[in-house]
Amino acid sequence: MEKSTPAKQVLFLTPDYPMWDGGVSALAEKFASFFGRHGHSVTVATPLQMAEDGAFDAQQSHRILRWKNVKDRYLKYYYAHWKLRRLLKREKFDHIICLTWHPFANAARRYCRGATLTVMANGNDFLENRWQRPFWKRRMHRAFHQADRVVCCSNESKRILLETIPRLETKTYALLPAVDPDEFITDTTPQQPPVLLTLGRVVARKGQDMVIRALPKILEEFPDVQYWVAGRGAHLESLKALVTQLGLENNVRFVGFVSAEERLRLYQECSIYLMPSRTIGNQGDFEGFGITYLEANACGRPTIGGRSGGVADAVLDGETGFLVNPESPDEIAGKTLCLLRDPELAARLGRLGRERIERELNWDVTARKLASLIGAA
Repeated sequence: MEKSTPAKQVLFLTPDYPMWDGGVSALAEKFASFFGRHGHSVTVATPLQMAEDGAFDAQQSHRILRWKNVKDRYLKYYYAHWKLRRLLKREKFDHIICLTWHPFANAARRYCRGATLTVMANGNDFLENRWQRPFWKRRMHRAFHQADRVVCCSNESKRILLETIPRLETKTYALLPAVDPDEFITDTTPQQPPVLLTLGRVVARKGQDMVIRALPKILEEFPDVQYWVAGRGAHLESLKALVTQLGLENNVRFVGFVSAEERLRLYQECSIYLMPSRTIGNQGDFEGFGITYLEANACGRPTIGGRSGGVADAVLDGETGFLVNPESPDEIAGKTLCLLRDPELAARLGRLGRERIERELNWDVTARKLASLIGAA
């Protein structure tokens, strides 16, 4: 970004932000930090999620407004209108970026006072069944149509969005997420015995259950393999029950929520990163991209992802990892065994993944592209 670029007032509106985990949270934090480092005045408005949020916010160089975390989506929508109306009446912004259309985008357009409006689309935030009800469908279509531009997190998310909401072609772009290679270390040796890792929300989409079902076949050849499940979510208890049912208590470890420092350690200690994400029936629940694949690659680890959603943009099949049928424990086991049997192949895929990040999927490249799209570069 040129030094002569005039500083802009930029407002990020996001339902997730650290200390909460997840891809939207990471996107919002990295974009806000980048814009702040490059001379713009940045404000983030986001719900209060955890007791630790205040300590995190105090360490940031940009302003973070924490609003009440309203759970009911109808109340959340109208609460967002009320809060944004007050904020935008008091302050003027040049650019407003909504990390998801709900609950902020309609209110942002209504009260923006001349700011450009960018709405991001990740997958679940526009395709889930709940958004297809008439009340929400009208508001969702209005949010995307009234945006100045729409940014999708993968080519597949863009394709599905354009199928779902017509007449957006001229202002819709695919912008792949990224990671910061300097935050990850590659000169570490995986732990022995081998560790398989999935890090993310413990929900049906992520496919942790399919890795557990693949384990018996993997253990026939590598009986000491460990599978670590890091994260929290609604399916945790059902996964624990599955582990007990299959007698895998000695081979599966549930790590729970992990901090940024712990995430790095887990990536360094694992041999293979697996997240066979899948689309859940007709619920519109699919993986928009999957930043954790990049994080594992940044540590020099090969990845295995489900052949669904936008995962093909995150995992280059045969180059930075493998894509598998996410509903096939046999295929998951087969690709895992392929990497366990051939450490040189595993190391090569991890190295190529790291090189890709250094070349094109780092935050400087991605955030500069966003800044260029919205006219702040």
